[in-house]
Amino acid sequence: MKTVLLFPFLLVLLFASAALQDLLPGIPPCQERILLLPVVFCFGMLALPLIPALFFALATAVIEGLMTLQVQSGQVEFGLTAPVVFFLSWAIVLQMASEATQGMRWELHALGSACVTATLLGGQFLLICIHRGGLHPDLSVALRIAVPAATSLLIAPLLYVSLASLVPVAPEVRPLPDLKD
Repeated sequence: MKTVLLFPFLLVLLFASAALQDLLPGIPPCQERILLLPVVFCFGMLALPLIPALFFALATAVIEGLMTLQVQSGQVEFGLTAPVVFFLSWAIVLQMASEATQGMRWELHALGSACVTATLLGGQFLLICIHRGGLHPDLSVALRIAVPAATSLLIAPLLYVSLASLVPVAPEVRPLPDLKD
């Protein structure tokens, strides 16, 4: 599939994943959320060229920023600036990783999805702590970050397998031929 068709398809998938993740039930024991948005984001970053990937990161940031927009006591805790910086930074990192591995790889997609999910939730926790004044990490906070990240790690290969035919994958490494004099 050409990039021209892949970009709108991934945008529709991004909106669908944002809606679907709010409808999914929580994961026991602490009812952690299943986050699908970072999984689709990582797939888009690895599948698209740089310029469309940056626009895709910006679209992801706007969606995530609007989903997590919170106002407490007349002050905005989560705005749009932090998600834009976060997703554009991860876009550059994932694009560099894709270039280093010479294309899309399922391992990179799964690991990237877990890392993006963990840093997204950890960053949101830190922003809440900064705005509310006090850092009180405990086991429940660690579970609320680790369980969705592990879930993203498990969901990412399923998305990769279902969409891998749409993008070129990393070529297999072949040994160099022996040159005998």
